Amino acid sequence: VRIIINRQAILNDLFYSFTTPHRLLPALPPKQLMLDSLLEERRRGLQTWLIIVSLHPVLGSSPIVSTFLRDTTTDHQYRLRVAYEKQMDELVRLRPDATLPEVDVDTLAESRTRLRRVQHSIGRLKQLFDRRLCHSKCQPTECAEIEGILRSRDLRDVFNEDGTLEDMSTGEQLVAKQYERYVQVQQRAVSERLDVLLEVLHAHSDLCERIEKSIIADQQRALGKATGGVGSSSGNVRTKTKAPSIHQSTATPQHDASDFKHLARRSAFAFSCAQAETLLAERYLQSLPSILLSYAHEEQQHHQKMSKIWHRLVVSESSRLD
Repeated sequence: VRIIINRQAILNDLFYSFTTPHRLLPALPPKQLMLDSLLEERRRGLQTWLIIVSLHPVLGSSPIVSTFLRDTTTDHQYRLRVAYEKQMDELVRLRPDATLPEVDVDTLAESRTRLRRVQHSIGRLKQLFDRRLCHSKCQPTECAEIEGILRSRDLRDVFNEDGTLEDMSTGEQLVAKQYERYVQVQQRAVSERLDVLLEVLHAHSDLCERIEKSIIADQQRALGKATGGVGSSSGNVRTKTKAPSIHQSTATPQHDASDFKHLARRSAFAFSCAQAETLLAERYLQSLPSILLSYAHEEQQHHQKMSKIWHRLVVSESSRLD
């Protein structure tokens, strides 16, 4: 949070240009928010973005992210720009002898579809939890209104003894404070953590779609080169699910061999990244049981504290009546 507050302008200028076509990178919240009521939403969005990026096994160790998170010099913004300009594409940095998998677009599509279903389920789960939380957010206002009514002269003038009304007013004050605490805790323990999962899943879906399109485009380019341009007339029709193998480049004319190998290598690298990012998204999903347990724990604590508030009032009033 401190980083976001102190370096928000730098993040706006630089990180909106931070693109990683082969990695799971969530979208940043809108750059300009005109309504003050949306500032908190933007803060949470930036915090979620930083959490995902800084914990990413590849992005988190990149010079630009490392500089952003750790550099404390006065020329921080300049150092960020230098790191950004020096950052090379992952494919360029890949070793020539690196082992890459055979591309299967159907596997990529299956991973995207499967996690999209999970995204829909978790999204609906969050909607329901948020609806409950929204109701709880309204409770302090309602408690204040009840307290005001109980303290009004319109009621108290009717009764010779106003101990019950006073105790009930005090009880409503305590209830309001407990609801405020409950909302804050559930926001951190449940809502914000579910937001992280949803951002990861949304980024995974975008990544798979982006890589699938790039692989199909490379397939068509390779087919066009292999057939001397005849295959390029196929347009967007996908006839195969396997990308061209790196070893097939020997069958092409000599002047096209290098281009064909580059296309196959680029597709294989993109597919390997998609596989790795799918595993990463699935590891993030393993936190869902912990989130649900946190929800249950806070619900238990909340109801216990509410029960104590009303129990003390009932005991006090019972002794008064006796």
